[in-house]
Amino acid sequence: MLKTRTMLTTAIALLLATSLAMPTVADAQSKRTKNTVKGATVGAGVGYLVGGSDGAKAGAVVGAIAGYRKKK
Repeated sequence: MLKTRTMLTTAIALLLATSLAMPTVADAQSKRTKNTVKGATVGAGVGYLVGGSDGAKAGAVVGAIAGYRKKK
């Protein structure tokens, strides 16, 4: 039961983080902001699949950095 609760909590936290990371109307024009948010979202998803909740945190950070540094 504890494992199920931990997985559910992690899934809810990922959904909440993703919804809060969505850019506002003012930020929607910025290509860099879009790339950063998309990178963090994809990185968190891949990190969660590979390494669980700790992997999701690390994946989000790495994905955000990669999205921020993307040229086009």
